[in-house]
Amino acid sequence: MTHARLVLRSAFLSVVAVCTFAVTAPAKPYKVLHDFAGPSSDGSYPYNNVSFGPDGTLYGAANLGGAADAGVIFKIAPDGTYTVLHSFDGGSGGSDPNAGVTLDPASGDLYGTTTFGGNANCRNGCGVLYQRSADGTFKVLHSFNSEDGRYPAGQLTRDKLGNIYGVATSGGPNLGGAVFEYSAEGVFTVLHAFSGDDGFEPQGSLLLDRAGNLYGVTNSGGADEYGTVFKLTPKGKLTTLYSFTGGNDGGYPSGGLDRDSAGNLYGATNLAGNGSTPFGTVFRLAPDETLATLYAFTGGADGGYPEGNILQSKGRLYGTTTAGGGNDDGVVYEIDAAGGSETVLHSFADSDGANPQAGLTKNHRLLYGTASGGGANGYGVVFRLKK
Repeated sequence: MTHARLVLRSAFLSVVAVCTFAVTAPAKPYKVLHDFAGPSSDGSYPYNNVSFGPDGTLYGAANLGGAADAGVIFKIAPDGTYTVLHSFDGGSGGSDPNAGVTLDPASGDLYGTTTFGGNANCRNGCGVLYQRSADGTFKVLHSFNSEDGRYPAGQLTRDKLGNIYGVATSGGPNLGGAVFEYSAEGVFTVLHAFSGDDGFEPQGSLLLDRAGNLYGVTNSGGADEYGTVFKLTPKGKLTTLYSFTGGNDGGYPSGGLDRDSAGNLYGATNLAGNGSTPFGTVFRLAPDETLATLYAFTGGADGGYPEGNILQSKGRLYGTTTAGGGNDDGVVYEIDAAGGSETVLHSFADSDGANPQAGLTKNHRLLYGTASGGGANGYGVVFRLKK
């Protein structure tokens, strides 16, 4: 089965270039935790991040498959047992979850979005915000209607008070997508509606700091139409921290950001990088809003076209690319945030997964993720990799 996925393209200031090079690491222990079987109760095409519960259970979503071939929510127990927790109905209950699930560790409830389904104001539906309770009850918390956003994507962010934050990639009052909040009291609010100059098509998950500020990216718009990095205060004031130019600084960021203790933001752009190797970049944005291109992918063995979230840990950056590597099926990479050198931790070979479109989740010294295709059946995998 083919699946037409939203391909959202996404945009300025002083760029500090960092000398980069790539190496291939000795083989790291890589394990496929689950190989999706296809359009059945099992699920297929996981485009999403995975999350962990306190007991080590892994939770996620697959974009298609399930009873209605509209996607599933799943869990993988510490002993490796795979269970489908919910099959989307493809209608009012949502369809095509392009985002992972967010766990309330106290209650065990899961929250997420679907890109389609719900309100019929949009072709195939505008998408829904949902809750899957620990007792198995499924509830649509909000059905997007285009005027408040459409086609939500990216893993939701939850604060300590139980408020949930996310992005709708298009629609909204100004048509360019929106940042939204669903409060612990059940109130849905558009916090900011993008219009183009301030960005267009917000992507990925939002990063929340201790002061309640939200950080994210837009895939396009901004001063040069190549996307932006933005900050949104708790009072709803948006500041464009950086507008990409499509040159050496890259363009079209599509994944979420991470932050270090010094306040530097890290992310990736899906395209551009420089004139000869326009395969995407990994960048650092300092608190003074100076951007450094840490690494520019070549599209070869080092990977190309990163789309998922960046993970920062102890001065190292981890992520995936959708292409490049030995078989052009993508890689898992590690980048030294100080020096900019890249190490390929794993190069996908189709049989063990292909074209990962989500970022990574760290649990202890292990990295977990999904590949949207490949595997024994060609419908994607959930994998684990030692750093």
